[in-house]
Amino acid sequence: MAGAETQTRPAFAGLRLLTVVAALSPAPAAAGAWIAPSGGQEISTNAVGERNETIVYESATYWEVPNDDKSSIILAPWFEANDDTLEGWRGEATLAYKRVVHRDERNIVALQAGALWISHPTGCGEGGAEARVLAGRSIGETGFVNVEAAGRVLSGGCEGGRLDITAGYRPLQNWLTLGQVFLDAPVDGDDTVRGQLSVVRFGKDGRGVQVGVRARIDGGAPEPTLVIALWGQPGD
Repeated sequence: MAGAETQTRPAFAGLRLLTVVAALSPAPAAAGAWIAPSGGQEISTNAVGERNETIVYESATYWEVPNDDKSSIILAPWFEANDDTLEGWRGEATLAYKRVVHRDERNIVALQAGALWISHPTGCGEGGAEARVLAGRSIGETGFVNVEAAGRVLSGGCEGGRLDITAGYRPLQNWLTLGQVFLDAPVDGDDTVRGQLSVVRFGKDGRGVQVGVRARIDGGAPEPTLVIALWGQPGD
């Protein structure tokens, strides 16, 4: 992104990659390789943080609508308002198709591909594509791990990649704790590594509220950020 020294988008990849079964279901929470539950998944996220001694505001939404038990459609827009880029804002959006290619009692692997838009990149067009491999494993009845590797390319040849790692643990049926690491080599901007810790509290209706903190863990300025998200189904 023009003028930006670092990226904050990885946090929303971490939020984007998560889907979850009903909070009071006996099944373990599911991660990004799994297909969203019947009715779909919506996660609306807002964050406020510090970068380059300025305040940065972020907003993102993740929608996943299942076609069947093996495939789904995903739409994920993201927006940032800032004071350290020439334009004063950045944005991107992904529209993708996800398909499960392997599933057994504990493990799942899916492939995802779709269209990508990134605002005002340097030296390339704004349109492109993203391909992603997602792998998850349930751990007992209370935990999971999920790993996603993605490649991105914009028209004009700009390329980028990312690796997102998530571990989740549900100490109680209506509580979910998350630890995440996001490694980002963006199509435009500096490489970064960020960590995030958060907790999600679900109500009896299955809707959830997530609160977390995020920071860089690659030796750069920490850029502390508060993250708040609402989990539910589209139309809730």
